[in-house]
Amino acid sequence: MAEQPRMAAPFPAPPPFYKHFTKQNTAQLRQLRKDAGVPAHHDQDATTTTDQRPNLDILSLPPELRYLIPPQPPTDNKFKAFGIPHDLNAPSPTLADLQIEQLYPSHPSVRLNPQSHLISLARSQLTTYLALVGAMSQDAEQWPPFAEDLETITFNMHDLINQYRPHQARETLIMGMEERVARMKGEIGRIGEAREKVAQLLQGLEDAGSGPWRPAGEVDVRVDRGEDAAERKRKARQRAAWAALEQEMG
Repeated sequence: MAEQPRMAAPFPAPPPFYKHFTKQNTAQLRQLRKDAGVPAHHDQDATTTTDQRPNLDILSLPPELRYLIPPQPPTDNKFKAFGIPHDLNAPSPTLADLQIEQLYPSHPSVRLNPQSHLISLARSQLTTYLALVGAMSQDAEQWPPFAEDLETITFNMHDLINQYRPHQARETLIMGMEERVARMKGEIGRIGEAREKVAQLLQGLEDAGSGPWRPAGEVDVRVDRGEDAAERKRKARQRAAWAALEQEMG
């Protein structure tokens, strides 16, 4: 019996240049930047910056230090990821562009309410998967048509979800604004309740016999002859405090 090949690693190895990201190389690059008068946060790979400050020449650096300087960000919104080119300005491809059969109606209302169609596609996906498992249990070579059906259903589900995202974003923003308005109305209501409580407290103090308060500097003619100067000053300070509080709440 032939020996089964062993898997070396469950995931691919990282790029080999990760070994150059060491503390020693980082310190050396920092010193080179300091000697050249380049800011420590500057990571462009040009010989001069946009404000005419000197920068490091990446080609003059040792190979182990070149990987520490990231490339410039793309200026034309085009980039590659895992070898696949991407263009941010290009429109999203449709099912027709990908030559995939569309399984849901083309009515505009479907974009605003795709839940029922997504549920139907999810059920079809589950049914197709069960049919695939049953067919492979009898003949393993019967999987291609079922796999193609699963791929078509999955693409249609993703297309429906992507079309619903703008509407979902607007609804989420509306919901957040409504919650903020409700929160602000609640705060205004609590401030009004606090104002009413303070007004009731002032009215209660006045009804208790302390006499109506007056603004600071106004003379109270309802002062008993038996009160001394200290008592009159204390009451005057109290009236001034209530006047300031009423002015603040008003």
